[in-house]
Amino acid sequence: MASNKLWNKILYFLGIEDEEPPVHQYEDPLGMPARPERGRIINIHQIPKNRVTVFKPTCFDEVREISEELKNRRAVIVNLEGLDKETGRRILDFLSGSVFVLDGTVKKVGSGTFVFAPNNVDITGFNIDEMESGKEKPIFKV
Repeated sequence: MASNKLWNKILYFLGIEDEEPPVHQYEDPLGMPARPERGRIINIHQIPKNRVTVFKPTCFDEVREISEELKNRRAVIVNLEGLDKETGRRILDFLSGSVFVLDGTVKKVGSGTFVFAPNNVDITGFNIDEMESGKEKPIFKV
């Protein structure tokens, strides 16, 4: 019974449990005032930092490392400039599928440069090409 109370307090401290377990207060026969309840304490040093990784793949084999970053819920910027059309299309298709499975988003930020983000990262703003010309340009030039 006592270990259950301790477990509930640990869960509350870690932020897993929403409510602090009830504390039974008994009247002090000596008339001493009850100690005030403490607020919820959160250690700010345990909050993970989000980071963005930039990739410029040279072949399709590097796509696995990029998708691992997405799987670990980190946003990635992928620069496909300098790749041939077929390899760039394969990498783009693979990463688009990976981001779709993670319920994330893909955003074109430049000519051949894309941001892939899982659902815990919010990307806002306009596509670069849409701002310049008002319409989409082809991703790869033949």
